Amino acid sequence: MSEPHKAQPRDALIKMANEIASNIAPGRSQDEAATMMTDHIIRFWAVSMKLQIIDCLSTDSDRLEPAATQAIESLKEMYS
Repeated sequence: MSEPHKAQPRDALIKMANEIASNIAPGRSQDEAATMMTDHIIRFWAVSMKLQIIDCLSTDSDRLEPAATQAIESLKEMYS
C-alpha cells in the first residue's frame, strides 16, 4: 500500500471496514460475511492498517458493523 495509507485515521479505517462489511453481507450469514471480510483485509490492507483497525476494537467497536467486528476479532487472534 502507498504511504498515505500508513497514516490513515481511525475514522477512515472504520468507514472502510463498514463499507466492506456492507458490500459483502447481503445474502450471507454474519459468519460467512465476516470470513470473507477477514480474507479481504488480509489480502489488501497494509499491516499498519490491520493493526490500527484491531486497536479500534477496544475503543470504537460500537461504530463497527457486526460482521466487521467479527472479522476484526479474527484478525486480532492472528496478530496476537
